[in-house]
Amino acid sequence: MSDTPAHDWLRPKLDHLLSEAAAHGIERSIAVAVLADLITGPDYDPGHLATDTDA
Repeated sequence: MSDTPAHDWLRPKLDHLLSEAAAHGIERSIAVAVLADLITGPDYDPGHLATDTDA
């Protein structure tokens, strides 16, 4: 396991992803909202209930 804190390891990758989104015409606020939606959805949040409805 790395001694690098998770925030320090993930931050540059997230910054790069947001830069790529912007280069494809996706506003930063929209990209952040979509990422939050994905992260809190059933694919990444084990506490997410299958009966939840995310429209």
